[in-house]
Amino acid sequence: MDDVVVVGGGIIGAATAYFLSKEGRKVRVIERDPAYKKASFPLSLGGFRRQFFQKENINLGKFALEFISDISNTLKTKNNPNPTASLVPNGYLLLFGPEHAEEQYEALKNHKACDAGTKNIPASKLKDVFSWINPEGLETATYTDNKIEGWIDPHMFHNALKNKAIELGAKFEKGDVKKISEIKANTIVSAAGCWTKELLDDIPVAPQKHTVFRLKCPKHHPEMPLTGDLPSGVYWRPEGNEYLAGSPNSKFDCPDLEPEWDDFENLVWPALANRVPEFEKLKLTGGWAGYYDCCRKTSKI
Repeated sequence: MDDVVVVGGGIIGAATAYFLSKEGRKVRVIERDPAYKKASFPLSLGGFRRQFFQKENINLGKFALEFISDISNTLKTKNNPNPTASLVPNGYLLLFGPEHAEEQYEALKNHKACDAGTKNIPASKLKDVFSWINPEGLETATYTDNKIEGWIDPHMFHNALKNKAIELGAKFEKGDVKKISEIKANTIVSAAGCWTKELLDDIPVAPQKHTVFRLKCPKHHPEMPLTGDLPSGVYWRPEGNEYLAGSPNSKFDCPDLEPEWDDFENLVWPALANRVPEFEKLKLTGGWAGYYDCCRKTSKI
């Protein structure tokens, strides 16, 4: 019988394997797609933040920065003595209209209690800090500018975690677990992400497809934070000499990961051009789609 079996070798599975192996547990990770073609983390924007409502998530965000900042020491291996996640600490900027502002004011109480280091300003002051923004229709915003939020390269971070877990004794193998009952182990961890319901029918988590667009603009702001515009649901950040922007149109029950290309013209571009007038000159250069792990609204969880 195995000591620990982790079903799913994505970012959660790799992290579980690392932390348990570090404590001396014997970990076996079973992953059905070792290329991670449809894994959620590699197809995300790789953001890390502490701007959440719940204190637990705020503190997890603080821990994430501490951990990521030290991976050159904690995750170095014989084969990779200089691991990196290509951390970009540009911060986060979250924009709230009147319909979302009250909840954010409550969240800020938890930010303060957790010493999150976030800042809050009224929309009327936004252009004093972010000259490129159009504050029309906004009430307030929260942001960080002291290198405590930002994004990383998901592929590099996952590889560093996985390789260190392997050096610590974890075993990663290809396999497709259909039922938890197939596994004989002292401890079983489901890290199946958006496919969890295939293993545990009472957990109503499902894959929700989201589309990310790659964009080019004549005016580039490499210092721009990862910005979320709550009124439209659109979010964006710089990536090299371009930008990445996410559509607010997320869908359940999608048979494939073909991007929702029409979302660019219908949803994303109008919202971007409204909030950042310079983005009126954007050009679409590419895109992809990925899955989020989400509970359906009908769930009682």
